[in-house]
Amino acid sequence: MPERRRGRRRSLAPRMPETRTMSDALERLRAARSPGLLFGGGSMRCIFQVGAIETLYALGIQPAACLGVSGGAWNAAAVAVGNWRRLRSYWRFFSRMPCVDFTNLAREHSPFIWPRLHRRAFDRYVGNERIKSPDALPLYVALTRLRDNAPVVADVRASNDPFSLLLASNYLPPFYTHPTNVDGEGYGDGGFTDNAPYEALFARGCDVVVLMASKGESEGGLHRNGADPDHIIPEEYRERVIVIRPRHRLPLGFVERRWEKLAPIADLGALRAREVLLGERHPQCDLAARGRAPSYYVKALLRIIVRLVRARRGLPPSTATARRA
Repeated sequence: MPERRRGRRRSLAPRMPETRTMSDALERLRAARSPGLLFGGGSMRCIFQVGAIETLYALGIQPAACLGVSGGAWNAAAVAVGNWRRLRSYWRFFSRMPCVDFTNLAREHSPFIWPRLHRRAFDRYVGNERIKSPDALPLYVALTRLRDNAPVVADVRASNDPFSLLLASNYLPPFYTHPTNVDGEGYGDGGFTDNAPYEALFARGCDVVVLMASKGESEGGLHRNGADPDHIIPEEYRERVIVIRPRHRLPLGFVERRWEKLAPIADLGALRAREVLLGERHPQCDLAARGRAPSYYVKALLRIIVRLVRARRGLPPSTATARRA
C-alpha cells in the first residue's frame, strides 16, 4: 500500500514564473492529443527523469501512456499510477536500504539483493493492483527476450504479475544472477537491445513522445544499443520526438546510493527540462563528470583488439578504424 501522508508537504516541482516563453517543443507537446513518455535506462542515473517529470507536470503536460526501459521502468510505473509527486520519496526509500546481504549467496548466488529492494519499494509506491486499475495510464516495458536476443515491448497491465515484468527489464549481470521468467519466457534488460524504443509508443497511438535519456549531449547521439551507441532520430520521427537529456555526462556512479548525490541530479533534470521546453538557460546544467566515461575505454580496447585480429589475419583495417586512425 502507498505510504500515508503525514501533514502537508511542499511541492517539489519547480515553480513557474508569471511570464514565460514557450519553445517549439512545448507548443508541439501541448498541441498533442496523445503524448507519450519514454523513460530510458541508466540505472541510478534515471533519477534525472524525476526532475524532468516534475517540470512536465508543472507545465500542464498530461501523458497518455508510459514506456520504461531498465531502471526507467520504475519511474514509468509510478507515473502511470498517478504517483509522480512522490517519485523523490520512492527513490529515497529505495536508495537508503542496504543492497548487499552475503547470506543471499546461498539463495541466489549473489550478495546483491536488488529484487528484494525493488519489491519493497514497488509495493509501497506503485503496487500491482494500482497498475491494473482503470484509472492507471497504459504502461509498457521494453525487454530483451533471452532465447533470441530480440527486443520486446510488453503491456504491463496485461501481465499476470506486473512487478516481475518490470523487474525482468532490469536483469543485468552481475547485479542479477538469475533472469526473471515471465509466463515461461526468460527476459533481460531492455537496454541490451533497445534503450530508446520511441517507435513503440507511436505504434500504440501516441502522436508525440518525450524521450528522457541519461546520456549527455556532449557524449554524442542517443545510446540505443551496443550496435547503435550514437543513435540519430530519423527525419520521419524527429519533429515528433522531444528529447530531454543532460548536456554532459552525469557525475553519478552507476549504482550510486547516497541521497545527497542523487537529489541534485533530480534538480538538474527539472532545470534541463525547462531549458528544452521553455528555452531558458541555467548554468547549473553545465555540470559534468570529470574525465571520460568508462565505456570510452572499453570501446577503445575493443577497437585495438579488432585491429590486432584483422592484422593477424592479413586483412586491411575496417573503415571505421581507419577513420579514427
